[in-house]
Amino acid sequence: MTPTVPKKPFSEFRALLQLQREQLLREVREKIAASGEGLGFANQSQFTDDDAVADAAAQMDVAMVIRESQDLQNIEAALARIDDGSYGYCLETGEEIGIKRLEARPVATLSVEAQERRERRE
Repeated sequence: MTPTVPKKPFSEFRALLQLQREQLLREVREKIAASGEGLGFANQSQFTDDDAVADAAAQMDVAMVIRESQDLQNIEAALARIDDGSYGYCLETGEEIGIKRLEARPVATLSVEAQERRERRE
């Protein structure tokens, strides 16, 4: 039997999510600073004659920024759910997600069963 989500204000998850947010923001700031100094992958085109390599590097930079932006949005959404009392409940079924899943993935919005159903449909 999966342990149920505690009925407390999720202070441990809030602290973990805030720490993850700060780490991610720090990484993004460092990448922006490095890019501004000409150290980013996208700026390597000046060092190579191969435009395809430069384009691929630029696409990797864009993909990383998109992924990190989505990660930040997921963290912010989880913090908002903690605040409004909906954290720990599956958005698809309304059932409790389960503490083990939240420990493994604090930004989870679906129970394991709902996530598996979604993946099978896709």
